Amino acid sequence: MEKITLTLEEREAKTPNQLRREGKIPATIYGRGAASQSVQVTEKDFGKLPSAAYSHVIELNGGKLGKISALIRHVQRKATTHQILNIEFYRVQKDRKLTVQVPVKLVGTSPAVQAGGQLLEVHQEVEVECLPKDIPDFVEVNLELITEIDQGIHFKELTLSDNVKVLNPPDDVVVRVVAPRAAHAEEKPAAPVEAEPAEAPAS
Repeated sequence: MEKITLTLEEREAKTPNQLRREGKIPATIYGRGAASQSVQVTEKDFGKLPSAAYSHVIELNGGKLGKISALIRHVQRKATTHQILNIEFYRVQKDRKLTVQVPVKLVGTSPAVQAGGQLLEVHQEVEVECLPKDIPDFVEVNLELITEIDQGIHFKELTLSDNVKVLNPPDDVVVRVVAPRAAHAEEKPAAPVEAEPAEAPAS
C-alpha cells in the first residue's frame, strides 16, 4: 500500500477553540520511550486522509519534529456536529507488535445467497496483533465457502499470514447466510466505530 503521510505543525500558543476557528485541530503524540508532544494539523489535510489511515501506520512530517511513524489512536468529535475536537497519535516502534482493527473484505458469491438466503455481515473488522510492517490492508472473507443457509464463516477459519494473529474469539461468526425472515429479525443499525489501535501487552 502507498505510504500515507500527514503534515504536523508545532502547537501554537492559542486555545483549542481559537485553533479550531482557524481550521486547525489540536493533537497529541505519545508513545513508549518518548515524551508526549502537543501538535496541530490542518482540518483540510486531515479530512483528505483515506479510510485506511485509521488502521495503518502513517508518516507524520513535522518539520523540526522530524518524521514520525504513528497510528491514529483516537479522534474526539463533538456529538452534535461531528466536528473533530482533538486527535491522539500513537508513536510506533518498528520492532514492537501492535493491536489494530483491520477491515473485512468480502469476495466471491455465496451459493446460499443465490439459493435465496440473505447475507448477514456480523463483523466488519478483525482485531489483529502484528508488527507495524505486517499490518494487512484488509482481511479477505471468501463467501463462496458458504454453501447452505444458516452456515457462516468464523474467525478461526480466516486465512492470514503467520506473522498476523487474530485476537477475536475463534468461534465468533464473521459473516453468515440466513433465511430472509431471520435476517430481518437480527439486523440492527450499527453505529460507526473508530479504530483504536493500541500497543500489545509486553510479553
